[in-house]
Amino acid sequence: MTPDHRLVTPRLKLRMITADESAIFAQAIQSSPSLYPWLDWCHTGFSQDEASDFIMHTRLNWVKNTAYGFGIYTQKKGELIGMVALTDVALTFNMGTIGYWICDQFQHKGYGKEATLALIDFCFSTLQLTRLECICDPDNVDSHYLAESCGGLKEGLARNRYLYDGKPKDGIVYSFIPE
Repeated sequence: MTPDHRLVTPRLKLRMITADESAIFAQAIQSSPSLYPWLDWCHTGFSQDEASDFIMHTRLNWVKNTAYGFGIYTQKKGELIGMVALTDVALTFNMGTIGYWICDQFQHKGYGKEATLALIDFCFSTLQLTRLECICDPDNVDSHYLAESCGGLKEGLARNRYLYDGKPKDGIVYSFIPE
């Protein structure tokens, strides 16, 4: 898959965040404190250098076909409002893990669902994966709601399912399979 791949929805364009957008990306993280409890790399002092590194790693993952991170942009103004990603691609099992986040000022407007559904469709129709998982912190109710509204089936609590600040945490596993 080439890094210039784009997904389009009625209100959004999903594409890779480019290196020249590192300041915008850093500002998006800095202005979204609701993300900090759930994403250990997000913090109030998230710098432009950290943003540049993140963007570079995202591009490398695309080139290596190991993960696909899409910035979420509004169709009307072209504003960066969040991100959706396919991570932890396990081709042996024909599956991957999805994640999402929306900047605080754009939350609860349906953008997360719209972008996540586009990502799910991309994973099943273009990449031909047969299973997706979304791992949510047990206390992240908004993330649970989004996974469920996109058709995710809550499979249960997986102990030590992911790392946060280098420490294992339990995670609620939601699964998606093609219809």
